[in-house]
Amino acid sequence: MALATLILAALLPARGLAEPQYEVAAKKEDGTAIVQAGAHPYSLEIDFSSGNALRALRLGLAPGLLVNPTQVTECSAVAFKTHRSSPYEASESGESCPNSSQIGVVAANAGGTVRHFGLFSLVSPPGVLTRIGAAPFGVPLVFDVRLRESDSGLDLELREAAQSLDLESIEMTIWGTPWRGTGEAESHDSVRGNCLNEQTGGSWGECTVFGVNPAPSQFVKSYLTLPTTPCNTPPIFTATATAWSGAVEAAEAAISPLSNCKELLTTPKVQLMTEAAAARTGLAFNLEVNDGGGITNPEGIARPAIKTAIVSLPEGLTINPSLGAGLGTCGEAEWARETATSDPGSGCPSTSKIGDVVVDGALALPEQLKGAIYLARPYANPFGKLIAVYMLARLPSRGLIVKSQGYLDPDPASGRLVAHFDDLPRLLYTHFGLTLREGQRSALLSPLTCGTYTANLEVASWAEPTVFTHTSSYFLITRGDGDTPCPSGGTPPFAPTLLAGSMSPTPGAYAPLYLRMSRTDAEQEITSYSATFPPGLLGKIAGISTCSDEAIAAAARRSGVEEQANPSCPSSSSIGRTMAGYGTGATLAWAPGGLYLAGPYHGAPLSVVAIDAALVGPFDLGVVVVRQAIRVDPRSAQVSLDAAGSDPIPHILDGIPLHLRDIRVYVDRPNFMVNPTSCDPMAVDSRLGGAGANPFDPADDTSATSTQRYQLIGCTALGFRPGLSLRLLGSVRHAGHPSLRASYKPGRGANLQAVSVTLPPSLFLAQEHIKEVCTRVQFKAGKCPAGSIYGKARAVTPLLEAPLEGPVYLRSSKGSIPDLVADLHGRGGIEIEVPGRIDSSRGGIRANFEALPDAPVASFTMTLFGGKRSLIANAGNPCHDRRRANARFVAQSNLTAITHPPLKARCRGRKHRRK
Repeated sequence: MALATLILAALLPARGLAEPQYEVAAKKEDGTAIVQAGAHPYSLEIDFSSGNALRALRLGLAPGLLVNPTQVTECSAVAFKTHRSSPYEASESGESCPNSSQIGVVAANAGGTVRHFGLFSLVSPPGVLTRIGAAPFGVPLVFDVRLRESDSGLDLELREAAQSLDLESIEMTIWGTPWRGTGEAESHDSVRGNCLNEQTGGSWGECTVFGVNPAPSQFVKSYLTLPTTPCNTPPIFTATATAWSGAVEAAEAAISPLSNCKELLTTPKVQLMTEAAAARTGLAFNLEVNDGGGITNPEGIARPAIKTAIVSLPEGLTINPSLGAGLGTCGEAEWARETATSDPGSGCPSTSKIGDVVVDGALALPEQLKGAIYLARPYANPFGKLIAVYMLARLPSRGLIVKSQGYLDPDPASGRLVAHFDDLPRLLYTHFGLTLREGQRSALLSPLTCGTYTANLEVASWAEPTVFTHTSSYFLITRGDGDTPCPSGGTPPFAPTLLAGSMSPTPGAYAPLYLRMSRTDAEQEITSYSATFPPGLLGKIAGISTCSDEAIAAAARRSGVEEQANPSCPSSSSIGRTMAGYGTGATLAWAPGGLYLAGPYHGAPLSVVAIDAALVGPFDLGVVVVRQAIRVDPRSAQVSLDAAGSDPIPHILDGIPLHLRDIRVYVDRPNFMVNPTSCDPMAVDSRLGGAGANPFDPADDTSATSTQRYQLIGCTALGFRPGLSLRLLGSVRHAGHPSLRASYKPGRGANLQAVSVTLPPSLFLAQEHIKEVCTRVQFKAGKCPAGSIYGKARAVTPLLEAPLEGPVYLRSSKGSIPDLVADLHGRGGIEIEVPGRIDSSRGGIRANFEALPDAPVASFTMTLFGGKRSLIANAGNPCHDRRRANARFVAQSNLTAITHPPLKARCRGRKHRRK
């Protein structure tokens, strides 16, 4: 076949490569140009002439020129292939199509011979809008009419003209309204069917149109509609021809400039799928763009299509983060693969669908174009935006697809969502409908309070792109979610739930700590958290590094994907993990995060930082960093998270309320959290901040408190075996002033709660050596005078790498004798105060240390100075007169122990008998 084609091409006479001639005209019935935009011409004349034998031809109609393929009947394939018989002369047409399917006339120049033939609407195959054709000299010329995706214009595509036809030029006259109503003049009848004189293109004169059944006037529809835009600019038509010689020719033509573009006809309506406050909801957006009569009525004028639409949704209507659970996205390459006939999922994945789209009256077709709205890949979209969407509607049976894209911008000040769509399809249609899905994974959340809400719409047409029409749509929120009353006073409630506790109730054991904060959908956003934990619930920070300030600052500048792939803080500083649930209802979008130990913060010795990759489904909202100061009570070693020295919990990012509903914290580093050894009833006291009625205004923030019971079991089973040694150092002579060292070492069992030690009467208080005493004000300010130091103390605990050490002061008290206070300092500025009340018992000096921290201690040593700074004096020689002290210990478990430790001294020479 290919060889025969080449041979035939070689035998045909060669013609010159003259420039193609291309002309287009839209005319009234009197033959003058029609210039009314959106009107229906009497005829559209297209004339293309080539210097070569045409093989293929594509005629690009001006964008916006409308063909209504359903106005006329279609000629069957059998009739189109049956030779026409004429009572007037031997016909050279190869068709016998019914008169009701004729839409115009074609003049074909075949090898220098010009003849005129009828142009008919043919039965179109699937995937083609419509098909028109003629059969000059018995050879079919078939044009498939397709919609261009780029500008919504139509292409008339002749795939291949038979080489034997030797087609040099073609002139088509397409009738704007092929049929008129009953009783009206049928101006095209003179060249319809057998009345057409194929040689002259005129009529045979007095002829009868056979088989004509004109439609009633109310059913008459126009076949052509001129573009509605641009006004005062000639609409451009294109032509691309391919010759049998291989030459490719291109040309442009224009019709007379159009004028009097009609204004937009817009009746928009925005409607929520619920009237409940703080509820999951879908949204229906409907836009009436054209009245049907303007497109199909021969006397009507079509209105221009919308080019730009800006929809400002009501304040308080926000994105539902639950949408992100399992949600996919559509990339630009996937979007490009969406065609009129593509299979579902071959382009945008079904998981990225968030709503439905319908288009009625497109090309005046009775069928509805249906499609979807897809979530575009965040930032990797034509707008570079976090939230962008792709919209399409298609009719596969006719090969139609319209596509558009837009983005959503939240107002940073109010959170109001504003949707932008530009360069919408120029295709004429009557109605556009968009529905965002509702249900558990709805796209939106309704406002938190009842009232009337307004959506504003700004639209501009392709005729006047810079002139916007402003309209509004209203809807009501009349009740609370679940048919509950509206929140009183316009402020949502705030009573969040707190769960807190150790994962094991065993006292003194290492056990993970679990915290959970949650709220209902109708409650305010959580903005802050602070807590005071039970005494003795501590963390072992020995062997744990801290995340640096630089790493924490860098984390806040990263994307969520970067943070998740490579955490900012080192694993050696990790103490647990977090899970944040965003959204409403039973389905939340969960974002994991890390929990790390950090250094001093806002005056606190340590801090904890939660670093969460804010990946809510496919949305990368960056990194949420919440750093909280850890306060350690110097008296009880009780740990608290200080609200004043801590970061707020972000509830708005980039103008988008996060709807953080559930926060779970797992402090689960192995052998980190250690339980108290007391089984007394205790509590986790928490305070949570709420965002008030307006999440964007901190002035109306609220707060709520929560107390979670905390109690362990089995404390008495721990046992209690305290050990104490006392030693005098220095002078052992009578009236000497030795140094005293007291060393405490616990055995296995509960931590120490209190101890009372009474020294033998052989030691008495050297009051003459008490020169300076630190006041309580000075002590609190850390400004005790050096003269008030009378010893030193050292505590070793497995919770810290280095011992706690510090001076021992005499501090003013309510009694006559000052208190003896050890001021201990450790890692990062941790301070522990160990006060002892001094009095006498049975003639001996007694020191009472009460309400000691419930903390594991490997050893505690207190050394009081000797000599001129000594607080004790010998009443005799301790080497001659050996006595024992009395010690009474109370455990955190309330067990008690009494011991009589000997008062040891460094004696020289022979052993002295005990007196």
